[in-house]
Amino acid sequence: MQKEDLIFFRKWFFEYINQFFSNDPFIQKNIELKIKHTERVCKNSILLAESEKISEEECMLAETIALFHDLGRFEQFIKYKTFRDSESENHAVLGVKILNNEKIFSRLSGEEENLILKVIECHNIMEVPENIKNSEKLYFFSRLIRDADKIDILRLASEEPAEEEKRNPALELYLPDTWGYSEPVISEILNNRMAKIGDMKNRNDVKLLRLSWIFDINFPATFSLLKKYGYLESIMSSLPEIEETESLKTHIKEYLDTKESETR
Repeated sequence: MQKEDLIFFRKWFFEYINQFFSNDPFIQKNIELKIKHTERVCKNSILLAESEKISEEECMLAETIALFHDLGRFEQFIKYKTFRDSESENHAVLGVKILNNEKIFSRLSGEEENLILKVIECHNIMEVPENIKNSEKLYFFSRLIRDADKIDILRLASEEPAEEEKRNPALELYLPDTWGYSEPVISEILNNRMAKIGDMKNRNDVKLLRLSWIFDINFPATFSLLKKYGYLESIMSSLPEIEETESLKTHIKEYLDTKESETR
């Protein structure tokens, strides 16, 4: 990949998303949210890539993956008014379909095109599939985009407004603001596993699910950035003051302390 390829991709991306701008304030708010999310994930990807001391060409590949990782979100939201794949369609698969139809990567080598599309297609699934893990390069870039993506979603979750009227229901997957947590979500966290989207029943579960992503963090620099920005602490401070909360906070803190000691 050359610098002019990345410049072309950036230009194409911003021209593509112009078609989704809307006079509907709710739609426009969420389209803009995804644009800004994409920009920040690109920055996160560059930071993580540089921390791993990879080549300039590989850094450009990482940024390209980040630029297009959520391309399907724009069409998804226009059509379904939701970011929940189970109630619409898989946004990663949709993004790959769009990229293939547009032949956007025809200027790249077949190897680079295949890598970008495969990494985008599996960036949102629960666990990286074995065929990706069996390729050192595919696995590296898959872990990179997953971390870069999580950092910014955790940032958004940490900045959730307290006032009901200012909240974005699309980010909370239209779940109710009821008390407590769902038991399966708590169980997964206490067993150091990511919670499942299908187990979420309310907004508190959404917060816990995002906190559970610490069990799928791949690079020391990711933990360092999360600690620096305080996103996890902000989310935990917004949890309800009930008995289960303290045990969850303690468990998460102990896990993070262990990870920090491992990277010293």
